[in-house]
Amino acid sequence: MAAITSTKISPLANELEVGQKVTFSVILTSNKPIDNNKYIIVENGYVQNIKFDKQKVPLVYKNESRNFTATAEFSFTVLAKIGGLGANVNNNDSVSFTINTDAKSDATVFPNMPHTYNSKIKVKPVSSNKIDITINKNADLIIGQKVSFFVELNSDNPILPAGNITIEKISSNIKFDQDTTKPIPLYSQALNKVSAQVSFTVLDGVSGGASAQDGDVITFVIHTDALTSEGNFGSVPFNGTANEIDMDSLALFVENPFLQMSLENDQQNPTAIYTYLKNRNTQKPLVGTPVFITSQKRNQIEEFKFKDGDGNNPIMLEEEGNTKGLIIASKDDGLVKFYLYPQAALVSVVNLWSYIVSHTADIRREAKQVIYAVNYIKPTFFDSIGMPDISGYSTAGIRADSILPYFMASVSGDPRISKDDTVLFFVNKLNSTKPPQFTGYTELISDPQTQLDQYSMKLPYTIFEQSIPSELSYTVVKPDGSALYSDTLPVTYLGGTPYVPDQEAKRSYEFCIVHPSTGVDPDVFIPADNDIGYENIKKYPNHKYDGLFIEIVRLKSNDADSKLNPVPSNIKDITLNMYINSDNKNFTKPYTKQINLADISGPGNKDSIFFHIPYDDIVGVKWRGNISFDYQFFKDEVIQYSAVWNGYIGTEPLSGSD
Repeated sequence: MAAITSTKISPLANELEVGQKVTFSVILTSNKPIDNNKYIIVENGYVQNIKFDKQKVPLVYKNESRNFTATAEFSFTVLAKIGGLGANVNNNDSVSFTINTDAKSDATVFPNMPHTYNSKIKVKPVSSNKIDITINKNADLIIGQKVSFFVELNSDNPILPAGNITIEKISSNIKFDQDTTKPIPLYSQALNKVSAQVSFTVLDGVSGGASAQDGDVITFVIHTDALTSEGNFGSVPFNGTANEIDMDSLALFVENPFLQMSLENDQQNPTAIYTYLKNRNTQKPLVGTPVFITSQKRNQIEEFKFKDGDGNNPIMLEEEGNTKGLIIASKDDGLVKFYLYPQAALVSVVNLWSYIVSHTADIRREAKQVIYAVNYIKPTFFDSIGMPDISGYSTAGIRADSILPYFMASVSGDPRISKDDTVLFFVNKLNSTKPPQFTGYTELISDPQTQLDQYSMKLPYTIFEQSIPSELSYTVVKPDGSALYSDTLPVTYLGGTPYVPDQEAKRSYEFCIVHPSTGVDPDVFIPADNDIGYENIKKYPNHKYDGLFIEIVRLKSNDADSKLNPVPSNIKDITLNMYINSDNKNFTKPYTKQINLADISGPGNKDSIFFHIPYDDIVGVKWRGNISFDYQFFKDEVIQYSAVWNGYIGTEPLSGSD
């Protein structure tokens, strides 16, 4: 006798709502055993306005005397957009899918299989009325901190005038500056946009009231009576936490304290500035904490421009009291980060301070580095503070005849140079119309008697390009930001020490990947210890670029067995260095400006960082030269270095090669 089988499927509602999570079960029963290791399957072809957690669910078996069952549990979500990304789901759209099973009982199929579900979607109208606040709704706030924010209402329709907000359910550990027993008026910014500014203090017991304790919950709810033709705006709750801050975590780290204004707008080199806010007792990250950042000298911060931590969007200065500065809220990992750009070709010294705004406590820290906006201006004869000198100097040129990669320089003992002044060295090509470039080398004057008019300052030969007539000069910057300038010393470096990566650096990260001018296809690259020729750097038809592309791979995790690590995926600020030594060209050059994968076009690793080496930087190098690449970045405020990519180069154009 054939098996007696049945199928029970839990019913689906006639109407489903967007966002609804739906569960249903399929139960197979028989008076004989049901095939093992079988499934209930959602067949292809269903409408993509729902998303199943699983489309193939294994049957769960239960065998009792003369009663055998197999069950599968399904769940799906009703989506707001087709496929989760496409067009909006509309009211009365159909939901349809079919389930089937490969299970049988004693070769007997189960009834109602395949089975098709049909239903409709009910889409609730989405109101354009929005209410929000300009602080993180779950912010970590500091005990004693004063917090100011806006309540903002926006709509697609005009907002009726004379609206107010009210603040309710206020926790006892904060106090608003406004009288919260009365409505607070909203002010119109446009027909469909109104706002109100409010502020409160996290109580610390100094100004009355019960002091907030570390870990206390801070709560309030903002309501409004404002209306549009669509109705009301609802409310917005705040659920934050009171914290004691680790004061040292307020101190900003400056990656590059010396910045030179470039005459080329697209070549401005900013510095990343950041810190990670932490709770004093638990060391957990503080999230959404507003920090006010300004200069020690009032409003000196206006001499600079700023972008957000992604480097994409400008940050405007705001006023706190009578002081201008930046207000930045910490990210989920406690990160407070921004980029600072010089915006004038002048010399200045700026000390940044970060504050937790408070009227009852002094919660601030000075940045760990002083920032110098550096430049060199050729002085008149009477304004000059002398001229640099080099041990063994000759007008014919200087040569590294020993194993030492550096030379000794002297700064003139001008009486205007004092203790705590900083000497900045500059190099330029002789008779160049461009301003001299800061070498990155400085000397702090701690003892003028032993440092001035003495060959006491080390400078590497590699600040010069070999065989190119150049000029060496210096700027002396005083602690107040005023500057003095030297005359220039003509110098031609004749060689003797190669341009090579730092031999003493600890190198813990993977070397870069070198790609030809055709792009950054993962399968097309120049292996280390191989040759870079003219064919690798020339521009090809239907390609946008010439030169080389350098790829630096980033990953979220490391291979524990690997000697070298990939760059962590959260690292963005990287300096690439190129070193060339040949019979006719010898120099080193850093690169900080990155190029987007989308600009390169073609395949490539979206998580990598890319640099473009222009054709003009590497063309015309005689064979067989040496070329090397390495890169460096900061991690946990410590500079890190990559392994070195070494190869050979010969990029003189060959006849008929174009």
